[in-house]
Order: sequence, then structure tokens, then C-alpha cells
Amino acid sequence: MKKQYGTHLLMALLILIWSMDAVTVSLAVQQMDEFFLLGFKTLCSLPVLFLYVGLREGLHLPRKRDIPLLIASAVLGDILYFGSEYTAYHYLPIGTVTVLLGILPAASYVVDCIVARRRPRPLVLVLIALSIGGLLLVVLYEMGTGRLRGYLACAACTVIWIVYGYVTRRLHRTYSARSITLYESVLATAILLPIAILRRPETIGTAQVLISIVLMGILTSGFGYIIEVRGLVDLGTTVSGIYVNLLPLVTAAAGYLILHQSMTPLQLIGGAVMIVSGFFVIRLTGGEEP
Repeated sequence: MKKQYGTHLLMALLILIWSMDAVTVSLAVQQMDEFFLLGFKTLCSLPVLFLYVGLREGLHLPRKRDIPLLIASAVLGDILYFGSEYTAYHYLPIGTVTVLLGILPAASYVVDCIVARRRPRPLVLVLIALSIGGLLLVVLYEMGTGRLRGYLACAACTVIWIVYGYVTRRLHRTYSARSITLYESVLATAILLPIAILRRPETIGTAQVLISIVLMGILTSGFGYIIEVRGLVDLGTTVSGIYVNLLPLVTAAAGYLILHQSMTPLQLIGGAVMIVSGFFVIRLTGGEEP
């Protein structure tokens, strides 16, 4: 019981860290290129990941035949997904971005059913329809403005994440989640560093922004991953999913209090519908495989 209580506190801290990361990224992308920022953060996380994986299971090189698949997963999961998410932060309030990404469970389930030629469950279809309705309430606001680029970036995140899921499923047959995360981070850093050098800003920004980026790289990609794994082991996917579904609410609050960003009442209603529907989609389909 004590162990679970400690894990609950850590998961609550993780949601706070993720929301503060969104604030930091939202500020940083106004001053520097998204891929420079991403490369810098990923580099900062490597010492923590090397230490964690080394202590837990030792450091081992991947098999040569798996390297192309690992490169693909690094490009999809660590570069393209977060690059698209950071682009969305440039155009949309951080709360809106996290709400829009709440469509991922519904979208993943639909694609899994199509790929596996499996009949979807009626109740899940109702929840997916609710998620889509909530999505429309969020997206239709100011669709004709510069926000459209942010919406398209969120759509790209959804597509990339689904493809990434199919790539990593093959890797999980051979490697642990810890090792995959470390391999992906190393490969992503190697790919991003030349891009970061070419697209480096004339000035890195204020010292406060720089320190925040370093801390967020260590906390979100380093310690954040460790907490996330512990939550899944100690609390299970359902309880951990409750915390993850709170992220849009906490992030929207952080955006309002720190960045003075806001969402319309209709967007808030749509976001709430998406969050609740997405949670129940995860609960009802968590054990299903494509």
C-alpha cells in the first residue's frame, strides 16, 4: 500500500512535469527552430537513460538486423511525432494541443480493426463517435485562421503515432521497453544533431529559457519515462490512464495561469467529451490486439 501511495504521488508529479514541459516548449518555439529544440532536449535526457537502463538490465548493443527498424522507430516516435507536436504549440494554446491528441485511442482502435479485419465493438463505436464530436467542437473554432497549421500538425501526430505503434510492436518481441527507449533516444540524437547545428538560432534565448529546456529534457525524457514505467507496473494501465487523461486539464490550467491562454466554452466541452470517451475506449480495448 505504501509503495502504491508513493507511485500515486510520482504520477501526479509526472503530470505536473509534462504540463510544465508544454509551457516551456510553447515559449521556446517562439525563439528557436522546433528540431533544434527537440535535439537539445533529447541530448539532455541521454545521461539519465544510460544510467537507468544500465543499472536495470545492463547496456547492450542491438542486433544489426534490427537497426533499420530502430532507426524507423526513432524517426517516427522521437523526431516526427514530437516535431509535429512542437509545431502545433507554435500555433495553438497548449491545452488545445493536448486535448486534440486525446483522439489517439479512438484513432488507433479504428485502424487496428481495419488492419485486423475485426468487427469493432458497438459500445466502442459510440465512444469513438463521441470523441469525433468533441474533436469537431474543438477544431471548428477559428478554423480559417493561422490555427489551421496547428490543427494539421496535431493530425500529423495522430498518423505518425499509429504507424510508430506498429513499428515498435515488432521491436517489443525482442527488446524491453527500457532498451527500446534508450536506442531510440541515441539514434534520434545522432540524426537531430546535424539538423540542430544547421538550424541553430542566432541566440539561444534568455538564460531562463535555456535552463528550463535543460531541466525539461532531463525531467520529461529522462526521469519522466522512469516514473511512467513505474506507474504502469505498480498501478496498472487503467489507473495510469486516469492520470494521463488528466493531462489536458492540467495543461490547459497551466496555459491559462502562466501563458494567459484560454479556450472557448465549446472547446472546453468538446475537450471534456474527448477525454472521457478516450478513457473508456482505453478501458474497453486495452487487452485487444490487432
